[in-house]
Amino acid sequence: MPASYDFPIRRLLCLALLGLLCACAKTGDPEPPQLLVPRPALDLSARQYGDGVMLTVSPPTLNTNGSLVTTLGRIEVFRIAGDIRKDAGPLSEENLLSQAEKIMTVPAGELAGHMWGGALAFTDHPDPGVWFASGFRYAVRFINRRNQTAGLSNQAFVAPIPIPAAPEGLSYTLSPDHIRLVWKVPEKNEDGSVPARIAGFNVYRLEDPKALPIKALNEELLLQPEFEDRGFQFDKTYYYAVTTVGSRENPYAESFPSALLTVTPTDTFPPPMPADLTAVAENGIVTLLWHPSAAADLAGYRVYRRMEGSPDRMLLQEPLVQTLSFRDDQVIPGKIYEYQVVAVDTHGNESQAAARTVEVK
Repeated sequence: MPASYDFPIRRLLCLALLGLLCACAKTGDPEPPQLLVPRPALDLSARQYGDGVMLTVSPPTLNTNGSLVTTLGRIEVFRIAGDIRKDAGPLSEENLLSQAEKIMTVPAGELAGHMWGGALAFTDHPDPGVWFASGFRYAVRFINRRNQTAGLSNQAFVAPIPIPAAPEGLSYTLSPDHIRLVWKVPEKNEDGSVPARIAGFNVYRLEDPKALPIKALNEELLLQPEFEDRGFQFDKTYYYAVTTVGSRENPYAESFPSALLTVTPTDTFPPPMPADLTAVAENGIVTLLWHPSAAADLAGYRVYRRMEGSPDRMLLQEPLVQTLSFRDDQVIPGKIYEYQVVAVDTHGNESQAAARTVEVK
């Protein structure tokens, strides 16, 4: 073979070998990209909230294939207003979309501003002219970045009614184990009609004054204008609000919240005193014994001693005594001493003193 043909032939052989290797490495046809579409919401709810409607729904977390939602593009909110009956049943998706108005489009990047208490919250303010004459049906849908959706959510219905404004005069008193709230009962509905349509009240406690009241502290509607919050912590700031509920039907027709009441409860309450203090003097030593204070936030005890004839008492130990007994061997035989034991709570409040007098022999 002429030398001039040697290089082209070698190149052809290399290319053929490379093609054979590529063919051997082929494992199958390429798979289509995964379809990542959020599952439709099933827990959309709507309630009258003052002169508007509050919608709440869980944020999308799973796609239709069970994978986590990472490609959400936006949420759309739809509303039908008119002579609608709640018991008419849900509309077909095609029927609803043909009648509904898209009232809101929320990009995924703005959803953080609608998160309250683990749910997404949206407020709608329909035309006042049809507010009390209409029922409103709502639905939402989740759409991914490719403009794909798995369909509408469940449908939520609300029929507004005239209700009073929020209560006024919200105030509180503080006790060792509860914050008691009281307020004034509204006398008329916001449209001026009487009597005031009141089914009850809801109390809300917020830790952020800018948060939206979502879940009431009370499990049942309050029939009286008062409530005791027994789940608070001292030294923590809370913001309380009360709403008037005009209907017992769920979801409630509820007023806007009252003006916020700021409460920072401070523990200034003395704990219960120790019980049954006894003092025994023997061999130049005084032994004190007592039963525990019933304080839930007990930090310990202080033991004081005052010799007869002295105007001042002396603290016998620092830090606090953690046991229910104390042994005093710094006494003088023949002298009479008064002992006092006080309980101390975690805020430094002292109880009344349990006292005993004993003569050292």
